[in-house]
Amino acid sequence: MGPDTLRGFSLIELVTCIVILAMLAALAGPTFVGTQPFDQRGYIDELAGALRYAEGVAVATGCDVQLRVTLTGYTAMQRAAAGNTCAAAGAYTTPVVRADGTAVSGAPPTDANVTAGGTIVFGPTGAVANPPPPAFVVGSFTLSVDQTSGFVTVQ
Repeated sequence: MGPDTLRGFSLIELVTCIVILAMLAALAGPTFVGTQPFDQRGYIDELAGALRYAEGVAVATGCDVQLRVTLTGYTAMQRAAAGNTCAAAGAYTTPVVRADGTAVSGAPPTDANVTAGGTIVFGPTGAVANPPPPAFVVGSFTLSVDQTSGFVTVQ
């Protein structure tokens, strides 16, 4: 055999093989890696953000804010106010809205495994007005709220 008979793969053939392998990996990869832990962490972080926002609204408005967490989602509400005065009693019927006008509410992903819910009411100082605050459990993650400071912790 002389030097003229040695053959290899062309650059086009190599690039084609790499592209085909990349497409197969993109299609088959998610089936090998579960997304449940990511969904659980994402939802508990979303819930922590909603609690922090509800606490901030309570402090900013000087009115109690209730955040109710169930197995199917969460909602932040305030009591109906008369003008600029907070209602001291009654049902929480007014949704808390973000700066963009959307309500502070959400639902967990289907595989998040929310196993514990409850209700937290933040007072005008940011402290929890209905002690003791419940711990919220999503999969292996636990969210707790400090009773006096309103500090939200995810573990």
